[in-house]
Amino acid sequence: MILSDLTYEACYTRLAEEEARIWEKIEENYTANWTEFFEEKAARYGENILIRETETGDAFTYRDLSTASDAVADYIRAHIPDRRIGLYYKNSFLFLAALIGINKSGRLAVLFNTNEPPARVAEMAKRCDVSTVLGNAVEGCEQYDIQTLINTPTQAPVHIADYRTTLEDPAFVIFTSGTSGPSKPALFSHRRMIGAGVAWSLRTFMKEEHNCYITLPLYHGNALAVAFSAVVASGATATVRPKFSVTHFFEDIERFGCTHIVYIGELWRYLLDRHPEKRATSLHTIFGNGLHEALWKEVVSRYNISHVVEHFGATEMPASALTNWVDVPAYCGYIPPEHPDNADILLIDDTGHPVAPDIPGEAIFRIPNNRYRGYLDPVLDAAKIMMRNGVQWWRSGDLLKRNEAGFFTFVDRVGDSYRFKGENIASLDVENVLMQSDLLEEAVVYGIRFPGIEGKIGMASIVPKTTLDDAALDQLLTHLKKHLAAYALPWFLRIQHEKHPTTSTLKIQKRALSEAGISGYATSPHYLLHEGHYHLIDNLLYRRLMQGEIVPGRKS
Repeated sequence: MILSDLTYEACYTRLAEEEARIWEKIEENYTANWTEFFEEKAARYGENILIRETETGDAFTYRDLSTASDAVADYIRAHIPDRRIGLYYKNSFLFLAALIGINKSGRLAVLFNTNEPPARVAEMAKRCDVSTVLGNAVEGCEQYDIQTLINTPTQAPVHIADYRTTLEDPAFVIFTSGTSGPSKPALFSHRRMIGAGVAWSLRTFMKEEHNCYITLPLYHGNALAVAFSAVVASGATATVRPKFSVTHFFEDIERFGCTHIVYIGELWRYLLDRHPEKRATSLHTIFGNGLHEALWKEVVSRYNISHVVEHFGATEMPASALTNWVDVPAYCGYIPPEHPDNADILLIDDTGHPVAPDIPGEAIFRIPNNRYRGYLDPVLDAAKIMMRNGVQWWRSGDLLKRNEAGFFTFVDRVGDSYRFKGENIASLDVENVLMQSDLLEEAVVYGIRFPGIEGKIGMASIVPKTTLDDAALDQLLTHLKKHLAAYALPWFLRIQHEKHPTTSTLKIQKRALSEAGISGYATSPHYLLHEGHYHLIDNLLYRRLMQGEIVPGRKS
């Protein structure tokens, strides 16, 4: 399909028809779950390279991954009765072998964030009733080395059942902040994993000869469902790096001949800062989320990118993500105004009424068949559902705008969470950790917009029990680092000596604090986390921040 030859509406219609044809074939084949979908591709592309590791330089075929995951599944069937199995490991062939092996055995894979401190991972495992983990050790869990499982020949005894899964069953759990409350274990089904592969392989025009660079973490949906599943669906290759490196980025692209990459907006901000020169590489297609208009145009121009696919979605959503794959900058989705798909999404105001074009409203999505399972704990599902005329709708908690041409723009999050470095951070999680320090009377956490930062960066307004001197601030920071990932740290502190004012319903007005940012540094003490310590913001430091000499949360 050549976009320039078609109207946007025709592009949308043709792709929807092609997607429907692919799903017809999947159903005709009676594909039961996404590991069967993977095995069908492994049979077809057996000796093609599926995974290249940048660290080791090792290459693995589709058949290699199929065989390794079979070994993991066999071991689980023979020795591990748990229905939920944790996976705590870096981006690699072994991570994917373990994940597919867990799913082949019919178990639910719980994916732990390798950037989280060990104490927090142990807490998450306990909360999810996980007692067995593959990969790195987790306190309180029985640990299995993935390579050892692959190398251990075993045959499941007859009395241990092989749990059978269907397209509607969950395949894995991804931790997400939602829009309020603490982070939550969200479910991702076999159907959605296959659907993501179909959808993104079509929208990125990914083919067997292509090579997709995956440097985002595979324990999140962008890398796993959006990118890796698309690679499998198209018979392509995935080049994986354990962690994004601005230093090695173009070296990897050129060394491995990568044509596609999955991104978050912050990734491009790092690259533009470090690599200001124009350059052409094998890279021609980029897909992900968080690429606002100015950044979009600069990336395309500077790095000679020919195709961009931006999207809006959530791990726990019951429907397909919104996508903009027609190369119109600044938008996160497109649906032709007259297309029937428009009936499945509404933008509503605070009273639940649809908003006019170009007016922000919370995005809600129709729940297919009025059945929704978004979280490991079904009690959490109720807060995401609203009823309209007897139909269940899923609340995204995000504000979008839609123009008269059918293009959607992301505006902001509605609740008590914010996005930094591509991660959704639950304010309540950070507030709880702050209060556990026993140094504070009160803590309020929120995201603020800041120059040079994609999304929002974390700030905490705190009421200390006693004066916080440098030693106490270091004690607080040590505590925070023990229980929070680096991206979730409050990079700014605001010191308040009286309780925060509340509304008549006893809610602290976070929006006012967020909008104020650090502007009040001259009237109340404000601190910046920089070079391993909290530093008092004075006129000089404030000026350096505003001039971009220091960008919070970014390594210099």
